[in-house]
Amino acid sequence: MARRVATGLLFCLASLNSAISAETTLDWLPARDASQEATSPTTSLWQAAGHSMAERQAPPTTRVFFPDDDPHGASDVPPSGQQIPEPPAHRQDDAAAAQAAQAKAAAEAAAGAAQLAASVEEIGKRLTVLTVTPDVKVILGGAVVADFLVNEARPLAPGTPFFLLPGSPFGFDQTTFDAHARASNFFALFTGPKICNEWETGGLVLLTLYNDALIVDRYGILPVQAFGQVKNDDWRFAAGLQLDIFNPLNPTVLPFSLLLGSGNTGAFRGQARVERFFHLDDCSQITLTGGIGDAVPTIVSNDFDVSEDNGWPNLEGRVAFSYGALEGAGPTAKRPLEIGVSGIVGEIRNITPVPPVREIASVWGLGGDARCAFTDRFGMQGEVYVGETLGTYCGSVMQTVNTTTLRGISSVGGWAEVYYYIVPECLHTHVGYGVDNPDDADLAPGQIARNETVFANLLWDITKFFRVGFELTYRETAYQLLPDNHGIGAHTQFQWKF
Repeated sequence: MARRVATGLLFCLASLNSAISAETTLDWLPARDASQEATSPTTSLWQAAGHSMAERQAPPTTRVFFPDDDPHGASDVPPSGQQIPEPPAHRQDDAAAAQAAQAKAAAEAAAGAAQLAASVEEIGKRLTVLTVTPDVKVILGGAVVADFLVNEARPLAPGTPFFLLPGSPFGFDQTTFDAHARASNFFALFTGPKICNEWETGGLVLLTLYNDALIVDRYGILPVQAFGQVKNDDWRFAAGLQLDIFNPLNPTVLPFSLLLGSGNTGAFRGQARVERFFHLDDCSQITLTGGIGDAVPTIVSNDFDVSEDNGWPNLEGRVAFSYGALEGAGPTAKRPLEIGVSGIVGEIRNITPVPPVREIASVWGLGGDARCAFTDRFGMQGEVYVGETLGTYCGSVMQTVNTTTLRGISSVGGWAEVYYYIVPECLHTHVGYGVDNPDDADLAPGQIARNETVFANLLWDITKFFRVGFELTYRETAYQLLPDNHGIGAHTQFQWKF
């Protein structure tokens, strides 16, 4: 015990001497020096303790043992000759300021990371591709479409019904099942630099997995739109493969046939058009459209190539009045009410080799279209037409001329649809009817005298990415001299948009 007391007094004297020395020679704590560490391990350890305390850490300790005491009684004491100096007040303030700065920087970094994540997510919703030309931007998208159809009467084409083939003269069953993904599509919407800071440039390319025509039951690559455009608020000029100007509306049905051949006229063709927009006020607009187009396109059916143009294009025109607040953005923007009147004039010619006969058939048509959204959930749309030699526009059940006389076929037809959104933007149903009625006097034996379709469907947009659809149809096709046919069809469709 006496030895412990003596040691304690020596320790106190050494500590006092060290404190005086430190106060006169040190500002806060001497920098760690390699030579000091080499000469005195104990001093080096304790200087490390001082640095640890400056960093608000616990200092190391040296265990002191007394030989005549129980080792368990050993105490942790600082080495003699060393003292932990108290940090000056300005150093404490500097450390607090550093901590506050670090906390602020961390908060700003976290906020920046959150903003970056939100920006990346927003960009990912509509990813664009930059081309080799910096001023051109491309937006890619499309849909994978899986169709499953059961029909109790054989349709043409399989999986894409336009009309029914003649009934079996022997009463044989004609039930068919088709599963395909030819309606899957891919598009590229591109925009370019403005001309004179006013005219916007751009275009669209839309491809499907059909082969050389919609009516062909084979996979391939079939473009249905590929055009470029220049436009401003008052004018639009476009050229390429486009939708027809004549009767431009389409019903909401699952098959890619879109009631073509059942009252819906207007398909796809090479075309150049000009549009003029007259903005009467914020809620009303008049649109004038005129264009020239290919007289004999083969996008829908390659059977049209038995005819040829007569050396000049078809001329199309339309005038439309729309009313209401503009809804949507971009090419799909529209007003709740729109009424249009359109027309076509043109010529095609046919030649039979034996005997040599050349027949020129006049092409003309007059159409009317209307679309009205009575409320946010309920509305209707439809078209009517009358004309002659409108097979390439899918009128007269896609028949252009009498197969015997090669003269044009006159016909009338139309379609109408009523829709209702059971759950807004999610669950909706569409019910409609379409009919093509060629003039029987213009038909040869075996040609189609009438084709009509009744449809009702239910579409469930589970997300903006995934949709499921169900549709029931009743089709009836009448023939000249051949057996008529009719039947019910069921169609299930799954669609993944990207």
